[in-house]
Amino acid sequence: MNLLEQKYERWNSRDFEGAVACYTEDGTHHDQTLGLTWTPKEFAEFTKMTFDVIPGLRFEIVNSFQTDSFVAGELVMYGRFENDMGDVKATGKPLKVHVATFGEIRDGKIHRMTDYYNKLELTGEA
Repeated sequence: MNLLEQKYERWNSRDFEGAVACYTEDGTHHDQTLGLTWTPKEFAEFTKMTFDVIPGLRFEIVNSFQTDSFVAGELVMYGRFENDMGDVKATGKPLKVHVATFGEIRDGKIHRMTDYYNKLELTGEA
C-alpha cells in the first residue's frame, strides 16, 4: 500500500492522527482550488470539519502510484454537502468531486501534497 492509499484509508476510518503520521513534521498540504495551505495538523483539523460539513464523506482512490520521490493519484470524494464550508455554500445534494493529487516524498513520508479539483463539482454547478 503506497502513502496515498495509507493516508486516505486513515481519513476514511476517521483516524486523523494516523493520516497526519503520513506527513513529515514540516510537511504541507495545498488545496489549489480553494487557495489554502496547511501544516499536516492544520489539515487534519480542516478534514475533521469537512467530515461534519459533508456527512458520509469518503474518498475512493481510482488510480495511484508512488516512486521513491513522488506519489500521485486520482480520487473521487463522495458525501452529502449539508453545511456551508467558509464561502462555499452547501447544496444539500449528494457530492461527487474528482480530485487529482500530487506529492513529494522525503524520508519515506509526504513532504508536500497538492490537490486539484473543479470547484463547480463541489458547489453542484458542474
